[in-house]
This record gives sequence, structure tokens and C-alpha cells, in this order.
Amino acid sequence: MNILVVDDEPLIHISIEKLIQRCSPDDAVHHAYNGREMLDALTGCDFALAYVDIKMPGISGLEAMRQAREISPATSYYIMTGFDEFEYAKQAIRLRVDDYLMKPLDLKTIRETVDGARLHAQQNLERRKNTFRSWLESTLNRRDSSFGEYGDCYCALLLVNTDNASLSVEAIQAPFLPYEDHLVSVYTEDGLLLLGFSEKSGQLHEMFQALAALPYPQGVTCVSTSITREPGELKSAIPELIKHAHLRVLLGTGRFYYLKPLQDYAAALLDFCHVCVGWQTAYTAGDYTAFSNHSEVLCSQLKAHPELQEYGENLSVFLSLVLDCSPELPSDPELLRELLLQAARDLLSSPAEDTRIQAIIRFIQEHYRENISAADLSDRFGLSANYISNLLKNSLGIRYNDYVTQLRLNHAKELLVSTHQSVKEITTACGYYSQSHFTKLFLEREGCTPSEYRKNWNH
Repeated sequence: MNILVVDDEPLIHISIEKLIQRCSPDDAVHHAYNGREMLDALTGCDFALAYVDIKMPGISGLEAMRQAREISPATSYYIMTGFDEFEYAKQAIRLRVDDYLMKPLDLKTIRETVDGARLHAQQNLERRKNTFRSWLESTLNRRDSSFGEYGDCYCALLLVNTDNASLSVEAIQAPFLPYEDHLVSVYTEDGLLLLGFSEKSGQLHEMFQALAALPYPQGVTCVSTSITREPGELKSAIPELIKHAHLRVLLGTGRFYYLKPLQDYAAALLDFCHVCVGWQTAYTAGDYTAFSNHSEVLCSQLKAHPELQEYGENLSVFLSLVLDCSPELPSDPELLRELLLQAARDLLSSPAEDTRIQAIIRFIQEHYRENISAADLSDRFGLSANYISNLLKNSLGIRYNDYVTQLRLNHAKELLVSTHQSVKEITTACGYYSQSHFTKLFLEREGCTPSEYRKNWNH
């Protein structure tokens, strides 16, 4: 946790830092010696807590506080003064400070304020992540949503595709763990979709620049949108992300791309990549007919467009990742056609996926009231989340999240008409933690609230 001490007296800084180190040694203490330095610090870094002196040269502590509230509203602010004047207290209250502290601060005061700020920061982070996750899930399910109280945050989307089925969930998620306080994610049939958010655009830029500079395993590809404050821009960017992420087939996997440059590539290249991803989906689903047809189209286009040979090495890597074979595939379209025909024959002779998908569906039906995700299924069944998502979509015709929601709401309707449990109890029994979210979801899907559904049924 970052803590900011704002005072023009160096001895005060030393005293407070020593007290913080005694009760909370893992926290980072930063220093500002006037109001301007305070505002600069808040602009460049997230602080959970700030101790601010009222009497300072230049911008007063109270004026700095007023501006600080606009820059970093989530920070807990504690006014410090050696002057026990009621007028200061009244002004501090109007600025919604968390407390009005008299100098010198003692260990008990420091411990209480640090613990209080930590709890406040955790609650705010949870609320903020829930808001952005709800927006992401609602947007994917084609429902209207907003950023609510976090409408001024900067945001960007990142789509992660995994073409290597042998990679573990941990290996795929590892690059993003250092930034988990500013990311929420949802597994979709098109990959792992992440939403990055921050009150500070510079912080989000640094995060995405760091992610862009990382090495990624072969078969993992990331595509990012631009940073914006407009939810509408993000919403319209999702289909663009999915479509242009297909270019990894020719440009190479194991890399980070920004969406905007990808949109300049020729439509013909994108169309060929779309065929290749369709070929991949058919193979993953074990669909012999679709796989054979896509293989034929793929080889025909390679033969008709020799300029695609420029990307031959990357294409070979992509195909080999899907087939789980040596990346040294034949460059001649006719020889490649023979290899893909053999792969199609192998599909016919391989064990059917029916038993596997039935086991996955049965597990979901038995555990849908728990907090299970596509990543959890991946761990349990030893398959990539993308692979499982494709299996479920081909078998059930709907997305994984929609299927779980369907099961939960069906169970809720059963409980509403067959028991006297409260809506709050039914919310928990169906695997939801927020009654308001459950009620909103029920209203969107059923056209009435849970209470109205029960009342209408009884009449």
C-alpha cells in the first residue's frame, strides 16, 4: 500500500515514517513538502492514504485537499495540524476528509488510520472490479451497462488467444498477475478478454507498454485497443479485436499487437486468416466435415495467392500448434493438402469428443451454484479454456456463461415457486453474491423481478 506524507517540516516526515514502519513495515511511504508536490505525487501514483498538514507554504493543505479530491478520490485523507481551531475542522469536514488529527501523531493513531485506509482501499477495489467485470459480462451478453461511479476512469481492452492447447492456465495468466488490481477478465469462446482500468491514463499506458514488452509463449497472442474513457468505444472495439486477432495466423503468435495498426492490413489477408481460424475451430471440435472443407479452402487459397508464402513460416507454426506436430510443414499447397487430409482421417479414427463434453456438461450441472469458471474447468479436465469453450458452444449452441446463467435462473424459479425462502436466500443458493445483480439479471431474462415472478405464479 502506498502512503503519502505531506508536511513542510522534515522532522514530521521522519517521525511518521518511523511509526508506519513499526506497525506496517511492508507499506511504501512517499513524501511531499508542499501542496504542489502533493498534487504531482497523486497524479503519478495511487495512494491509499495521505496525511496532509494544513499549514504549508504556497498552496494550503485545505486547497491542496480540494484539488486532490478531484485527482484521486479513492485516497483516504487525514488532515494534520498543531492548531486546534474549529474553523479548520469545519473546512476539513466539508472536504470529506476521513479524520482531523492533532500533531504529534502517536503509534495508536497511525495504526488505526493505516488499518482503516487499508480496509477502505480493499473495499473500493472490490467494488470497482465488480463494476468493470459486470460491464464486461453485460457487454458480451449484449446488455446495456455503464461504468457507474467510475465513469471517469481510463480503460482499454486486451484479447488473449491461445493456440497451444498444452499451455496451462497459470502460464497464460502469469504476465497479467502483477496488474491484477487494474484488470478484470472473462473467458469467452474467442479467448481471454481483459479490461484494464485506472483513474490515471499514464498508469494505464505504462501497464500496457510493460505488457507489450513481455515475451509470450509460442501460441499466446495479445491484441490491445487504444485507451479511452468512452464505454461505447470499447464496446464497438470488441468485434474488431476478435476479427483482427486472426492476423496472428500470418503475423506470428507469441507476440503483443495493438489493434490500430492491424486494421491497416489488406482485407484479403484477413479473409485468409479467418479461414484458418475456422479450420482450427473445426479441428478442435472434431468436426470432420467442416475441417475437411476448411482444409480444401485453405490449400486452394495458398495455391491461388503465392504472395502468402511471405508468411509461410508463421503459418506453418500456427498449423503445427493446432495439429500438435512438427512446425516444419510442407510449403507446397498440394503436399500440405495431403497432410491435412491425413489429419482429417485421424479425426475419424480418434476417440469421440462426446464422452468428454458430456463429462464437462455433467460437472457444470452439478456445480453451477459454485463460483466455477472456464479456467476452473480447464484445470480439472486438462484442456485449454478456449478448447472447452468451443466444445460447449458446438454442443450446446450457447456460450459457457449463458449456460451457467440459464441453469442458475432455472433453479431460482424452482425455489421461488416451491419454497418460502427469501430472495436474498435464493440469491445465495443459486451462486450469486449480490442480490441487486441477481434481481437485475432475473428482470432482464424473465421480464419481471423474482418477487413478481413468485407472486404471479401463486396467482
